[in-house]
Amino acid sequence: MQTRGIEMSQLYTLVRDTTNLTDVQAKILDHMQVALQLASDISRNQVYLCARGKNEDLSVILTAVKPSYTHGSTFFRSGDTRQVEDLAIIDNVFATGRKVVGRMALDQGLTVAVTAYPIVDNAGLPFAVVCFISNSLKQQQVLTDTANLALQVPFDMDTYYSIRPQDGVIILDAMGRIIYANDMADDLYFVLDKEAVEKREIIGHTIVHFPLVDQVMKTGKPAYGDEVSENVTLSAWGLPIISGGKVARTVLVLTDVTAIREKERQILVKDSVIKEIHHRVKNSLNTIAGMLRMQARRARDEDTKEALRRAVSRILGISQIHDILASQSGDRIDMDILLDKITSLSVSSLALSPVNVVREKSGRSLIVDSEKAVPLAIAANELIHNAIDHGFRDLPKGTLIVGTEIRGSDLHVYIKNNGHPLPDDFSTKTFDLGLQIVRNLSEIELKGRFTLKNEEGLVVADIYCPLAVMEG
Repeated sequence: MQTRGIEMSQLYTLVRDTTNLTDVQAKILDHMQVALQLASDISRNQVYLCARGKNEDLSVILTAVKPSYTHGSTFFRSGDTRQVEDLAIIDNVFATGRKVVGRMALDQGLTVAVTAYPIVDNAGLPFAVVCFISNSLKQQQVLTDTANLALQVPFDMDTYYSIRPQDGVIILDAMGRIIYANDMADDLYFVLDKEAVEKREIIGHTIVHFPLVDQVMKTGKPAYGDEVSENVTLSAWGLPIISGGKVARTVLVLTDVTAIREKERQILVKDSVIKEIHHRVKNSLNTIAGMLRMQARRARDEDTKEALRRAVSRILGISQIHDILASQSGDRIDMDILLDKITSLSVSSLALSPVNVVREKSGRSLIVDSEKAVPLAIAANELIHNAIDHGFRDLPKGTLIVGTEIRGSDLHVYIKNNGHPLPDDFSTKTFDLGLQIVRNLSEIELKGRFTLKNEEGLVVADIYCPLAVMEG
């Protein structure tokens, strides 16, 4: 809406400075310019809104639009002025109040085809002209007529899909008969309608067995969907052209999306397989954890029991990660969502006293490759477990801070706690098995670095991973 407001003020400024048009007439032109790109794409022409200047001997180009799929500049630019005799076709439209078709020689010696239509106000008086100009001298009148009709009704840009060179374009009349089809549409349409045996029959042929077209003609609203015939999938978009409160014409755009839909299907299959793998790994890890619990109950040595308990905790932590990954789609993972769930599950299952969890997040989404999300999640899970087991042991309560941020070219994950501080003689040489696992995952798997230190009354663990590695 903001962009349209800017265009409207530009148009008003140009109208005020160069013409004698009223505010009401300027609003009519502003209303029309919303659909100019559609009209240009449908007609395959450059489209211009023109009016008489304050000097009656001049014509002013108010707006210039070219098809969205073409390169280069328009023949005229907004604000250009020409002598009336140089744009005689426009003058003819003002004189007759009717559509005029002809040719025009441009300054650069190029002759172009022009179809011009009057734009009338509420009193039925022509006050401006819309011109369709084509390099080809064989201008398709059905296209310009359809495009001109599209300019006469309210139009919502949100319902418009830009027409591309590879699209098949079909125009239907009020009865559903084909009155125009480009070359691409010939081949695509015969995929859907086997009754039209010969290509020469497509013009004048009534579309049948096409629910999307029926929906557009019945509701008078745009519709979008896929049409499948044998091994071919076509994306179809239907746009009604309303005149007199009824659907006068329908623009049907067809695109072969067979390869795209097949790729999407393969991705869905792959996604389902990956989810099933994560689910089975989770179940297998839970089974192993159960076996180790049984072993721990039978162990007589307390050190052995503690080692098995830690092993069970790590295995269940990894199991939780695979359970979370099984619920996400694709091979891209939102790291913040993963850390949210790991933190919540760890605190609820391990904490023996109240833990206040503080989650600090980056201002942007942290979407990472799933292969890299797993080792980072395991490392973070180990640090969270370490904070709960060692940091808060024998304390009535504690605060756990789990955060993420982008720092330079690194993804920074940090876990802080206000529990027992690290001993004065603490160093990397005294890392226990859990911290060794974190260091190896950070440095070897993720090509990053890991630090653990006392800082401002907190125990702070930092993992830095290159974004290029994490994003795959």
